[in-house]
Amino acid sequence: MPELPEVQTIITNLLNQKIVNHKIVGVNFYKTKILKNCSPKQFVDFLKGEKILNIERIGKYIVFKLSNKKQLVVHLRMEGKLFYESNLKQPNLRFLMLSIIFNNKYRLSYYDMRMFGTFNIYKNDEYLLSKEIKKVAIDPLNKECTGRFLEQKCKRINRAIKTVLLDQSIVSGIGNIYVDEILFKSKIHPLTKPKYLKSEQYSLIAKNAKLVLKDAIKHKGTTVASYKFDPNHTGGYQSLLLVHTRAGQPCPICKTIIKKIKVNGRGTYFCPNCQKQVGK
Repeated sequence: MPELPEVQTIITNLLNQKIVNHKIVGVNFYKTKILKNCSPKQFVDFLKGEKILNIERIGKYIVFKLSNKKQLVVHLRMEGKLFYESNLKQPNLRFLMLSIIFNNKYRLSYYDMRMFGTFNIYKNDEYLLSKEIKKVAIDPLNKECTGRFLEQKCKRINRAIKTVLLDQSIVSGIGNIYVDEILFKSKIHPLTKPKYLKSEQYSLIAKNAKLVLKDAIKHKGTTVASYKFDPNHTGGYQSLLLVHTRAGQPCPICKTIIKKIKVNGRGTYFCPNCQKQVGK
């Protein structure tokens, strides 16, 4: 968390707030551990005088495309938040890690309660060759992410299908919340091994991944903990979740009680009747 829909919502919100084409005049640091491939001075020198021209997404990574063929690549990890806010507003210094200051009296502030987020700087699209980005697979919204693609990637892996779908090197952008919803809609038990799935089941996973993620983006993501896409707004998809966080409640399809188990350490929600495990 944030997952693909939340990251996309954050990007869309920043663009709608017209963050682009304002000159960066400085950076205020409060914690520097998020800088991964540069020093604070190098970071300031890299950004100062540049403008954000566009913002893109690769999996869960946010790519700020800057002037002079520069890129700032951000990963929010568990609790990271990016807010575009007026310099007249007093920031919450408890969780503030850095602020990028623009010449229009606004700033892009990064808040992170757990301080797990990462900031990296690159030139000339070198970020595409970084070890982090090179490991990121295509995401379910890519037209190439078909049932056949997933079957070819997953079939020989001897792990639970939920664990496989959470692996960003296999398919990117799906996190714990959405994989539960995707598997429920596909009627697949989260512990089922990929080798026991049929081709049509992989097609269902691909289809439902697109449907779930697009619907979540439409509702500006899911807030089950602390996610906000700006200081005053949370996501809305949590009210539409069918199984995730619904342990002890009746399945919306068959009324069987939804169960919660651990799959590779992740809290996992499913209907034991609709999602029967095969090939144990």
